[in-house]
Amino acid sequence: PTIQRHILAYDAACGPCRRFKQLVDLLDKQDRIDFIPLSVADRSGLLDGIVPALRYSSFHLVSPRGKVKSGSEALQELINILPGGKVFSPLIDRIPGGKGLLRFIYSSLSRFHDRGLCRMPG
Repeated sequence: PTIQRHILAYDAACGPCRRFKQLVDLLDKQDRIDFIPLSVADRSGLLDGIVPALRYSSFHLVSPRGKVKSGSEALQELINILPGGKVFSPLIDRIPGGKGLLRFIYSSLSRFHDRGLCRMPG
C-alpha cells in the first residue's frame, strides 16, 4: 500500500519500546511519522521484506515509498527525519566509526528491550 508519511513499527507490548515511540513522537514536530504496533505492520504486509524471525526483534521504519529499514540503520534514517537531523545525520557518515558508534548506541539501548515480549508470536 502507498503511504504518505514514514511509519515507525514498534512493539506496543514492550515498555521500553513504548517509551521510545513516545520520545520520537515528542521530537516529531513536523508530524512526519505515523506509529503502528509491529503486529499490525506485520499483518498489513509492511514488513514482508523482513525475514519473519527478525520482524519482532527491533523497530522498523517504513518510508513513504515502502522501503523498510531496521535497528541501527533505521535509527540513522529516523535521526535524518527529525528536526536537526539533516545536520546531524551526515556527521554520522563523515565521522570515522560513526556508523559503528550508532550501532553500539542502538545495541546498548536495545538491551533494555523486553525480549520476551518482542519476539515473534507463537
